[in-house]
Amino acid sequence: MQILKDLSVALGIHPVVVLIQAAGFWILFLILRALLWKPVSDVMDARAGDWKTSEKGIEAARGTREALQAEYGGKMAVIERQAYEKLTALVKEGVGARSDQLVKAQDEATRSLAEAQAAIRGERDKALRDAGPQVDSLAKEAAARVLGVQS
Repeated sequence: MQILKDLSVALGIHPVVVLIQAAGFWILFLILRALLWKPVSDVMDARAGDWKTSEKGIEAARGTREALQAEYGGKMAVIERQAYEKLTALVKEGVGARSDQLVKAQDEATRSLAEAQAAIRGERDKALRDAGPQVDSLAKEAAARVLGVQS
């Protein structure tokens, strides 16, 4: 034990000071635990709770997004089908209108052709009627000349 006393005197260690420092350490430890570590621990626990709440909110939002995405996909499919049906109906209507226009144009062309042919026949008949007396007189003159020349 004497060796310890000699060693403590040589090193400058005083047992009373060591006990006071140990007591000060424990008092400081208890004060820091009450004033610092507990509030810091509470803040960390609150942040962990907020993190878990945020994760749950994110999962709920993800589920909502997936449901809305599925609903959007379904609505887009319906809209695309309706647009295709409308486009098909318009094409059919256009083809029908084209056929009607072609029939009308064919009828108009046939009618115009018949009118033109009738007009041509009328003009030819009129020309023949008008030219008939002239042709007769020209034929008589030609015959007279031919007969007169042969005589």
